[in-house]
Amino acid sequence: MIKFFRKIRQNLLSEGKTGKYLKYAIGEIILVVLGILIALQLNNLNDERKTENLKQVYYEQLLKGFDKDKKYIEESSNSLDSSLIKYETYMEAFKQENLPTTKIIGNIGSAYTNITTVQFQSNTISTLQNAGDIKLIPPFIRKKLISLQKYIEQTENVSKANDAMALEALNYANRFYGSTRLISEINNQPKLLEWIFEENRKIQMILALESSLYRKVLSENYSLNRFKRILLDMDEITILINDELKK
Repeated sequence: MIKFFRKIRQNLLSEGKTGKYLKYAIGEIILVVLGILIALQLNNLNDERKTENLKQVYYEQLLKGFDKDKKYIEESSNSLDSSLIKYETYMEAFKQENLPTTKIIGNIGSAYTNITTVQFQSNTISTLQNAGDIKLIPPFIRKKLISLQKYIEQTENVSKANDAMALEALNYANRFYGSTRLISEINNQPKLLEWIFEENRKIQMILALESSLYRKVLSENYSLNRFKRILLDMDEITILINDELKK
């Protein structure tokens, strides 16, 4: 094709048709420019198609992440609700007058469940942020995603801090009686039993256990309240993403 155009130019010059040559040269330049513009347009369309496909992938990943986190919230909420019911039963027992300290310790033991720090299962939003691909998401969805991720991180951090304080108080209480295993195995050691269950020591133990249990319950109530907001935000974003997928 290039040889063909070159031959035409040479023929025009050899025939002395300078005017026609100039017109032809201008026309050739225009054709080249148009070709470049078309190529750029096709390239832009191809890039837009790739970007759109990538957005679709991210939307699907976000929705799957939401499903995973919703399941986690449901399971965690059931566990936390059960723990709070035990705490209410424990507090109800205090309506009885002059409870023996040993009985109070037993009640705390019955009310105490494992300390479970909130840790969400998916990381799609943070991955998008770290990779810089969050900018591919439309602004009205992107803003909500960033806000949700910040809220989730705050929930995790507060849960971690509260649970750390609850565990610290629990570890302090453990210093008074070693472990539940020890208590069950030292019946033949009266002096050790007497030391562990000396009245003032039992009161200190109760205060430490109560402090741990209170901080644990505070963390659980906090998490349950935050879960409600997170679920609402996820539902709202899910609707927006599904609308985008339909386009």
